[in-house]
Amino acid sequence: MSPSQIPVLLAGAAVFFGLISLVLFYRVVIKPRQAAKQPEEAVTPPPATPEAPSRQKTAAKPKARAEQCLFVVFEQPSQAINQALGKMLKDRNAFYEDALGAFHLPPGPHGYPLMVASATSPGKLPPLHKEGEHPPVKGVSILIRFLNAHKVSRNPDDLIAFTHDVAALGGQMLDARQQPITPEKLAEMRREND
Repeated sequence: MSPSQIPVLLAGAAVFFGLISLVLFYRVVIKPRQAAKQPEEAVTPPPATPEAPSRQKTAAKPKARAEQCLFVVFEQPSQAINQALGKMLKDRNAFYEDALGAFHLPPGPHGYPLMVASATSPGKLPPLHKEGEHPPVKGVSILIRFLNAHKVSRNPDDLIAFTHDVAALGGQMLDARQQPITPEKLAEMRREND
């Protein structure tokens, strides 16, 4: 490989990972917002004919979509919060994916891995697990990672517990619509997933 090909390969990798980040952002932030804005359409089944009343299937009531992402916004970002967050991630055996600028946590007690990413621009967390000063983290998004694209995670306990721990560093918990989380909302999240 010649030295002139290295910048081209690096540019291609940057574009590739940028597209991955864009798709992830769309699925986690934009798509749920659009779904929440659309009014639910009433589905009226066609009238049953007397000849075949038992052949029509009744539509099952769709389950509410489980919260899959929570945010923590730090009220006073600082190096102390960076260090505490880095230690927390290291203690939980999180590994840092440099290309995404995100940490991956192994599955918790309920079996779902989490991903911790930056909630603000430029969209990448610094490598907090490494020594040295990094730009203060203003906020993080904490997402449940899917084990199977067809089976969405339905148990938010790992997500809620970790988000509480991060918020205890000096931040405010927000839901996927970036509204403050209340104890009632957390209880509702747990009920929706029962």
